[in-house]
Amino acid sequence: VLAVATSLVLLLLFLGASWTTTFLGIEERHPDTEEAAAILGFGKLNGIVNSMLVLVGVTVLFFLIGAVIVARRVAMIPTIRLASTKQPPEMSIGTGLTWHLFLSHIWSTGQDAVGNIKSELQLLVPGLKIFLDVDDLKDIGSLEEYIQHSQVILFFLSCGYFRSKNCLREIRSSLEQSKPIVLVQEADPDKGGGTLQALRGECPDDLQ
Repeated sequence: VLAVATSLVLLLLFLGASWTTTFLGIEERHPDTEEAAAILGFGKLNGIVNSMLVLVGVTVLFFLIGAVIVARRVAMIPTIRLASTKQPPEMSIGTGLTWHLFLSHIWSTGQDAVGNIKSELQLLVPGLKIFLDVDDLKDIGSLEEYIQHSQVILFFLSCGYFRSKNCLREIRSSLEQSKPIVLVQEADPDKGGGTLQALRGECPDDLQ
């Protein structure tokens, strides 16, 4: 909203300056005539100035209305706040870490869900840094390093998760580095989910 309002004000100021320059040039070449009024529609310089002031005022008014609407919408977005301060928590992160949370999932049955998890968490907790492959993965060979630089690991359990070599790499790396782990199960079969028993049946024996 601010960018649009600023652009409009600058455009109006440019037009006002151009019209003023043109008006003065016409008046200088054709004094005491109605030439300027015939070309620009203004018989006096004050008309241009007043018109520009009105247009700028209207633009500022629309900006203020838009700013109020945006502020109200932002205020309506639910965020986690501390009971003691009524403010969002400050999201500290350990030394040498890049992300607060790493989202481990299989593409075929978990991609959409973890995308929603990331967007919802970042709305609830502003400043939360979350690793998601489609946004942050640059080298599939560096999964263990991404795990190393993440504070907490979330395993999104859906059909095929334990059959994915890369997911198993993420699991084993998390366990080797003693990372805090969060388990989220997709239970809806229509969304690639399954029962805990079925998902556990896919899990290798050494990880059970």
